[in-house]
Amino acid sequence: MRRSFRALLITGLCVALAAISTAAFAEPGDLDKTFSGDGVKTADYSGASDTFYGVALHGNAPTACGSSSGQATLTAFTAGGGLNKNFSGDGMWRQDVLGHGTNFLEACRFLHDGRLVAVGGAYGADGHYRTIVVVRRPNGAPDKSFSGDGLAVFRFKGIDNSAAYDLAIQPDGKIVVAGEGYDSGVSPVAGFFEVARLRPNGTLDKTFSGDGLAKVDIGPYDEGVWKVQLLHDGTVVVAGWMQNKAGTEWNSAVAELRPNGALDRSFGGDGKATFNFLKGGDDYPLGLDARSGGEIVLGLYRYNGSYVAGVAQLRPNGRVDGSFGGGDGVKTGLGPDLDVQDLVLAGGKILLAGGTSGGSSPFVLRLTSKGDPDRTFGHHGQAALGSVAGYLFDIAVDAHDRIDGVGSSGSDGLVFRLHA
Repeated sequence: MRRSFRALLITGLCVALAAISTAAFAEPGDLDKTFSGDGVKTADYSGASDTFYGVALHGNAPTACGSSSGQATLTAFTAGGGLNKNFSGDGMWRQDVLGHGTNFLEACRFLHDGRLVAVGGAYGADGHYRTIVVVRRPNGAPDKSFSGDGLAVFRFKGIDNSAAYDLAIQPDGKIVVAGEGYDSGVSPVAGFFEVARLRPNGTLDKTFSGDGLAKVDIGPYDEGVWKVQLLHDGTVVVAGWMQNKAGTEWNSAVAELRPNGALDRSFGGDGKATFNFLKGGDDYPLGLDARSGGEIVLGLYRYNGSYVAGVAQLRPNGRVDGSFGGGDGVKTGLGPDLDVQDLVLAGGKILLAGGTSGGSSPFVLRLTSKGDPDRTFGHHGQAALGSVAGYLFDIAVDAHDRIDGVGSSGSDGLVFRLHA
């Protein structure tokens, strides 16, 4: 028996009121249940091992980039948490980009017109990695105005391997790509910071470092960029890892490049700065953002038998900012067993994200501008993620200031949304 129009109207009003009630009683740090019903969504590429490494937001709709059993993936969601079937037919795109296995997309961003840019690495025919830059239209089709087929592939001349881990979009549409280059046949491995700039049509921008490719050597051993950030004047900030001379641990490294690709010598004296933020253990920034005054904030991976989360702040000249944290520019003591994977500044606050060493649960922390736990968020500054299982690799803030995070849960890709 069909329900009357009145019954449907009453039901609709009840649903609307329930949604308003849910939003009204939600607290900062709670899962946003208007996203996929409970704030959490997973995606499974036919039983494959799936991981989302990066997230891009177009308004309030997230798209995740990652890998699935060695293939590169892009997974598009609606603002409500469902798969966006306008993208690639079902919201899920997977491809062996160069046709030789082992592909990944590590970071992604939207251009102002809704096209999606993603960067990563893929094996070439010679068994070495190439940097890949993929551009897709809003419907998931390749953007043929970019490099003819929506794909740019490159590596540094004379270097075996090249891969990208982050990107930034300039106001003029140029794409800054950052990662690592290294020779696999050398022991110990010799690497360098890789920074490239592409024009909107996919060609290398030769006004940047002469050929579009800037190579920064921090030291003689393995090193590379995890994160890139653009300052308001076009300065390129890159942060990553370097191996110490003894080969016993990994330390933090940051470099600044002028808009023309040359090292900015007002930073660290030669454009480069290195730090040991954990004596006797490994440390490097997996999160990077910049304040309006030019201060650089780093989310630190730190490990010495257990994970010890940290945040560091640098002055615009590359020196540690002693006004932050415990007087030495570093904030620690944020909680046990927290493996930091990303950092974002939002509304004057610091957002940290990652997972526990056992991979049992993701975490999101919100700190004050000084690095103290923000007690207005979740439980003493930590989000209330309930029974969400998995690991978190990237976060972003949407047009309504909510926090979207992506990672992995078991063998599935994970995305969730929090109230801020």
